[in-house]
Amino acid sequence: RKGFFGLPCRPRPDATRKGATDGPSKASCRLRVIPPVFVGVGGTHRRHYLREMRTPSLLVKNLPLVTSAVFRSSLAAAEEQAVRQWCSSTSKGSTGSLSSRSALAVWSSSFSRRPYSSPSGGRSTSSHSPSQSPIGFVGVGAMGMPMCRNLVDSGANVVVCDTSEAALQQFEREGVRVARTPAELARVPGLKTVISMLPSAKIVESVFLGDQGLLSVPAEDLQPEFFIDCSSTGPECSVMLQGVLDGRNREAGAGAGSQLEFVDAPVSGGVPGAAGATLTFMVGANSPESFARVEETLVPVMGKQAVHCGSTGAGQSTKLCNNLVLGITMAGVCEAMALGQKLGLDLENLSKVFNSSSAQCWSTTIYNPCPGVMQGVPSSRDYENGFLTELMIKDLSSAQQAAEGAKADLIMGKLANELYQKSVPRKDFSALYKYIYNGSPCK
Repeated sequence: RKGFFGLPCRPRPDATRKGATDGPSKASCRLRVIPPVFVGVGGTHRRHYLREMRTPSLLVKNLPLVTSAVFRSSLAAAEEQAVRQWCSSTSKGSTGSLSSRSALAVWSSSFSRRPYSSPSGGRSTSSHSPSQSPIGFVGVGAMGMPMCRNLVDSGANVVVCDTSEAALQQFEREGVRVARTPAELARVPGLKTVISMLPSAKIVESVFLGDQGLLSVPAEDLQPEFFIDCSSTGPECSVMLQGVLDGRNREAGAGAGSQLEFVDAPVSGGVPGAAGATLTFMVGANSPESFARVEETLVPVMGKQAVHCGSTGAGQSTKLCNNLVLGITMAGVCEAMALGQKLGLDLENLSKVFNSSSAQCWSTTIYNPCPGVMQGVPSSRDYENGFLTELMIKDLSSAQQAAEGAKADLIMGKLANELYQKSVPRKDFSALYKYIYNGSPCK
């Protein structure tokens, strides 16, 4: 996870492809991870990386090697001088005569117009490359926004669709193309793949089957052929939509070319995972080839891994089971933390014990519900901007419905669902700690 200069970055997929017989040398491995740091991320992340650079003198020392390895060419003399000047002044604790904003402009302009070129002719990572097929992204809410941003920052040619005019205008100001209806998105020339991240099965069905839905477009005008739904809907919705696409395929006949395909790929990792591109995708795909296409699209740009769970709908079934465990364990952690507080325990120490013992789970290590124990999680901001309680209720209710159909018992899941239904709406689901168990912040 640490690349050149000790900066956080992800290696390119071709640098870690399984089955390679001749692995690159240690030195070339270092160089292979440079492009995503400076080229394969957008302006916001590029500024973050440069701002966090701890050893700019190392860049100065190796600048010719770095630029030749990344771009197969050298920086122009003025560009190299500006970068060296900024690095030198930064290493001395000042910005000198060249402001960091000016230096960042040099980096942005220099690197953005030089596409990364691997020895085997790797593709460009510059945004909106004419040679790149556009990718549609529908739904830029709490989860979809950071996922879409990671996709845009990777250099993909993204077309964003959402009902929020404010969100669309923000993307337009950043130079990202938008579509104001799914039908408009479905007509974008060359757009073959659509990713959706939506709040409910009802909205997913509307996006596909509504009057202005993706499939409202006549077959001869419909551009996308591959649909990846990352929403949490339950398996019935996914199976139904694949059935609709199968019907369209039969109507088109064998000579129609590409077949329409729906893949369910719900996620685990929450908003932090979406922002950090560390999501796990649970994929229901009807063939290994379809799964490989999903994996190539989503990993590592938006997540750390994709797991092929079975055919269409299997990803949603896996997500139901996963969130069943999540809902139950979060309730248990909230209950135990509140008990510990009332027993006079130090909650930070209690959390340390949890994380190094049999109580360890995602809710203790990544998403602690007690305010003051962990920074950057919903409990640290009054349970705002997280996984809404309503969404947990929806998932647990879907799990109960699936259990009834499968004649399975859901005793703990039913009790947990009742707890969340008594909690406060529009807050993160970890708010159980405060609103049900009357827990106080860690002091």
